[in-house]
Amino acid sequence: MEPLAGDKGILPGGGSKLNACWLAAPDERSPAFFPAFTRVSVAVQSALREQVPNKYFADLAAFRNTKTAYPMLVYQASQPFRGKLRTDLTYDVLNPQTLTVLFRSVKLTLPELLDRMEARLRAAGAGELAVRYARKRAPEIVQSVQRLNRSRKCLYILIRSEALLVNALVELGDLGGLPAKVQSRRVASFDKKWNFQLRRLYPGMDFTWLAPALLDAATGALLSCQGSEPVVPSGASPAAEERLDPESGGL
Repeated sequence: MEPLAGDKGILPGGGSKLNACWLAAPDERSPAFFPAFTRVSVAVQSALREQVPNKYFADLAAFRNTKTAYPMLVYQASQPFRGKLRTDLTYDVLNPQTLTVLFRSVKLTLPELLDRMEARLRAAGAGELAVRYARKRAPEIVQSVQRLNRSRKCLYILIRSEALLVNALVELGDLGGLPAKVQSRRVASFDKKWNFQLRRLYPGMDFTWLAPALLDAATGALLSCQGSEPVVPSGASPAAEERLDPESGGL
């Protein structure tokens, strides 16, 4: 998603642009919370599943280490979590039921994904390596990720990271109703958490470059719940929207 033209926002240290619509993000006590943040969560999960594997597999050498490549494929093949309870917005590595849902969704889409990977490897002249990514090996790949400690840990890092990224967004709820200094601290905390997590999204890789696009996806989802214009909550101070403008000298 392209940056939203004309938006007022702040520019945290990581370069992520926080749209003024976050002033009206509902808190967890609001009836609007669950539908809004379910949509935000799915948008973030979808963006991660598109961008992270594409970057990881940009270098064909990444296919050689199946202990880290297989969990990335399982993650890419999994469907975003769609919660039914307000406390469940993402998969939870400590909840076997949500993990069962994840692996069930993988079984439906992994074979087709492997077809594309195998074709890419064969086109690059890596026929021997392509065999490891044949469609018929889909059940074996899922089992290896579930069984091998290194692979399972890699998958769980991805799942836990997306949960923490979404939780950081949830903490922006009721931002517009907070005093200016509290807003500043809340936004700084959000920026710190996002950059920390994106630096540790997958072993040996730094995904902080993904922050702006990921935040754009979340913002678009929130805006779709609010309509075309963000609404500043009634509890916000008159200057709240102005403080979101980087040129105003605010946040």
